[in-house]
Amino acid sequence: MTVLQKSQEKRVSPAERAMLFATMTRQHIQTLPSVAGAENSIVSFSIPKVRLLSKIRLMVTASLTATHATATSYTQAPLAPYSLLRSVEVDTNFGFKIFNVSGIGAYFYNLLRDTSVMVTPLFATNAAVVASRRVAAQGITASPAPGAANQVRFMVDLPLTLNDRDPIGLFLTQNQQTLITVNVQIGNVADIAPAAAGFTFALANIVITPIVETFSIPKVMEALPDVSIIKLVHEQNETITGAGTHTTKLFTGTTYRKLLVYLEDIAGGEADSDLTGLFRLALNQSDKPYEIGARALAAINQEHYGATLPPGLFVFDFTFQGLPNYGGSRDYVDTERLAEFWLEIPAAAAGRVKVVFEHLARLEGV
Repeated sequence: MTVLQKSQEKRVSPAERAMLFATMTRQHIQTLPSVAGAENSIVSFSIPKVRLLSKIRLMVTASLTATHATATSYTQAPLAPYSLLRSVEVDTNFGFKIFNVSGIGAYFYNLLRDTSVMVTPLFATNAAVVASRRVAAQGITASPAPGAANQVRFMVDLPLTLNDRDPIGLFLTQNQQTLITVNVQIGNVADIAPAAAGFTFALANIVITPIVETFSIPKVMEALPDVSIIKLVHEQNETITGAGTHTTKLFTGTTYRKLLVYLEDIAGGEADSDLTGLFRLALNQSDKPYEIGARALAAINQEHYGATLPPGLFVFDFTFQGLPNYGGSRDYVDTERLAEFWLEIPAAAAGRVKVVFEHLARLEGV
């Protein structure tokens, strides 16, 4: 274990600390042993106790066999292949779940970058999928018995820091007290290939390969980043009972950087083409700094991320200041002194809403 050398105590500004960290550390990217999974199972692994943890990537691969007497292709689930993962948790032994989202929620979260198009899945013949270098892809070839084997692959990106530039959010895993565990709940074949007349689907060879990004620990205290602030990404799911304003009450006490809202109708389809009311963010009910219609918000999202987001998905991004995720704290929503923080959603009919939010918390005693 590296021992931080003590130097003369002095005050160091955050900018100076970040500069020192950048000059006194280096990046490490390590692939951990792959873990085999199965339908409706949970796969778990622990993060090695080395260096400063900054990011966890999960490469998921599987084989899907599609059988039909005459059809040469099948229709995948709307949010496949990410929908294969029922949940993704990054858990700690000190009371925080750093990530607690579904595979779909992780996909939506990974879209929030100016290169969002790169994580959009490719659905094509299996030969085209195998030849492609896309991050996410799923073969949709079908054939008579014994069926056509299709490759399924995608990567889930779980960044712990605010972005790739700022070291805020790093975890000091190089100690015996910290334990970080990743738990992944796998769904079944129907989650990515819904049942259809005449088709038989089978899922096999599910493998999850963790790839961990860490940084070496600087040798002087002044270069060690502030590890007392942690970034959390959580998901909340609710039922919408009918048309009108649906209010989602978000918990207070943390600082919000992003809010993602995904609406679907009662049948599981998109639910944004007929929204006529306004999305609103309410602070203590009376202060509403954001009031905007669905089409306008979707247009702003497209401007921010350079691509059209999936139908039903809307984003309030408080980190955008010319580039997504690289802005300062100007527009963050600090709820520490708020009694209530509400998201008001204009619902056109009964359905469901998935809210994914990124927020910051502070570790006590660090």
